Amino acid sequence: MSTAQAPEEILNLVPADQTAPPLADEKHEPRRPTIANVPGRLGTLVENRLRAIADPRPWKRRLARAALVIPKIRHWEQQFINFNEEDLRKKSMNLRGRVRGGEHIDKLIPEAFALAAIAIRRLFGYQLFDVQLAAGIVMHYGGLVELATGEGKTLCAVSPAYLNSLENKGVHVTTVNDYLAKRDAEEMGPVYRMLGLTVGCIQQKMEDGDRTLQYKCDVTYGTAAEFGFDFLRDRLKVRGGQSTTAPFWAPWTNNGPAKMDPRVQRPLHYAIVDEADSIFVDEARTPLIIANPTRDATPEEQIMFKWADGVAKQMQRDEHFRLDLKKDKIEILDSGRTLVRYSNPPTGQHAVAMDKLLEQVEKSLHAYHRFSLDHQYIISKDGKIIIIDEGTGRPMPDRHWRDGLHQAVEVKESVQVTMPSEHAAQVTFQNFYRLYKKLAGMSGTLMPNFSEMRRVYRRWVTKIPTNRPIKRVTMLDAVAPNEGEKFDAVVKQVREMVAQGRPVLIGTRTVDKSERLSKLLELGGVEHLVLNARQDANEAQIIGAAGQLGRVTVATNMAGRGTDIKLGPGVAENGGLHVIGTERHEAERIDRQLAGRAGRQGDPGTAQFFISLEDGVLEGLGQARQQALEELGRSGSSRPWSMFRRLFRKAQKRIEKKHYKQRLDLMHYDRGRQEMLQDLGADPYVD
Repeated sequence: MSTAQAPEEILNLVPADQTAPPLADEKHEPRRPTIANVPGRLGTLVENRLRAIADPRPWKRRLARAALVIPKIRHWEQQFINFNEEDLRKKSMNLRGRVRGGEHIDKLIPEAFALAAIAIRRLFGYQLFDVQLAAGIVMHYGGLVELATGEGKTLCAVSPAYLNSLENKGVHVTTVNDYLAKRDAEEMGPVYRMLGLTVGCIQQKMEDGDRTLQYKCDVTYGTAAEFGFDFLRDRLKVRGGQSTTAPFWAPWTNNGPAKMDPRVQRPLHYAIVDEADSIFVDEARTPLIIANPTRDATPEEQIMFKWADGVAKQMQRDEHFRLDLKKDKIEILDSGRTLVRYSNPPTGQHAVAMDKLLEQVEKSLHAYHRFSLDHQYIISKDGKIIIIDEGTGRPMPDRHWRDGLHQAVEVKESVQVTMPSEHAAQVTFQNFYRLYKKLAGMSGTLMPNFSEMRRVYRRWVTKIPTNRPIKRVTMLDAVAPNEGEKFDAVVKQVREMVAQGRPVLIGTRTVDKSERLSKLLELGGVEHLVLNARQDANEAQIIGAAGQLGRVTVATNMAGRGTDIKLGPGVAENGGLHVIGTERHEAERIDRQLAGRAGRQGDPGTAQFFISLEDGVLEGLGQARQQALEELGRSGSSRPWSMFRRLFRKAQKRIEKKHYKQRLDLMHYDRGRQEMLQDLGADPYVD
């Protein structure tokens, strides 16, 4: 390909209705946009990757299509550069008028993106990179983009959100927690308001009247769970017989005041999902369920749960039950069934059938053999079981496990037992997000789940190049025979890095591991901060300052933290941020997210994982092999432990495959449930 002119096939990737405005050269002659006109790293990368335009991978063609629109955006930026705020608002209202007049928003991409870019520059003194504009274009067309950590995903979402809000149907920008939703709405709100739009934010425990006002805004920020729960609550209101004859914006009719529509949400139009892999993959294993309020169980109502707990304590693995770690399944054997039958099952008012007793014993076995304190859950100060999000390490106080599992854990930990609540409505994330007319998303690690995004959500994933080349060096995993030696090696390396004046970020999988490592660092004389489900106050400030000179931060599961780590003065000269992973996670992409905290925007940095033969991820290899490796690690023998490095990735792949199957099973179950309810003439989302 010549650097002067792109082949005609590439130019034809730009839709015919997106005619480029004249781009004047020195002779003021109009010329068509080419890859050569796209400045900087994006143009070079696209040119190199598209020498063979017949490349069958659609994501590369989508990147080229987006790149070719950038010169038009830059052209309009020059037209708007001297506009004052009133001029920008008038131009924005002009675009909205053109949409109302029937003009398709695809034709407005260059002008709308340019307006958003100018507003961002005015407010933050920051010019959007070409790669950020390209990511926004892909998302406008309903695509998912993989953007490396530190590339400014929050700003990338502004342009497509602004453009699609011109249709006056509402845009939802989804984040992973209330803090990030509020932060993004407050930080990006002035941009939208400068362009004449309104911005809302949905938070937990918000009254319906306030929710309605927030949803009426042009752009609404919130968490995936809140958007989904509001959808379900609206369905319940309709089922409850409340009037929906009048829309919420028309409270009067010719016959007097009309009954207000009780629903808070408008029809689902366009959504941009931040940290899309966390929501589309991790959260997709748990459906959204609205249940009746929980209450404390009476002593009589606790009988079955406590009886099942006592039986589970008597059972021996492989004698009374079989635990399949690969499938995460417990099967009670014949000897176990006999033990259940003759263990004086509860009778009377709260007695249940034998099959229900067996199910509750299985839940109790899960509580003892698959759920650990400070890993899957913690105990709050008021004695409640609080679930920990394994993907982000955050406490989830409003969540409960289903089908008696939560009660089994409560009995195990000797806290107040609550009664299982009945389900009123439910939907999976997979089926909820497919209800949007247009869906887009972004994350730092989406490509590993490319096939799943295409199969489940019918969306292509496009990998966006970084604005600057990545300088991060990822070293080979350091393998230790056991956890004790592994943590000793971690402390040793931390001390070496601090001596060099480098900040260190240490990632752990569980709360107890973070606290154990914290004690070892204290003994080693290393000052540090800890961030986990127990100590999550000032999260953004702790993570934001993790790049300062000599700072050491220990944090559980960095996925979805949503805060950039910027290097302090003098840190880059010392080698940048060093990231240490103390264990491989169940998904490789979570490891990539942790390592990606170093080396943002071309900064120097390094990352390394320390692993041992006692790590939990090895359960993916099966019980027998995991036990054999643990015994070998404890034996004290001397051998080149790095030879076992490949087993960790093998175990990861097996666990990822298991979780993928679980997500598909849940989606198919929910879809079958909806079809059954529809056949009965009922609401498919309401039980």
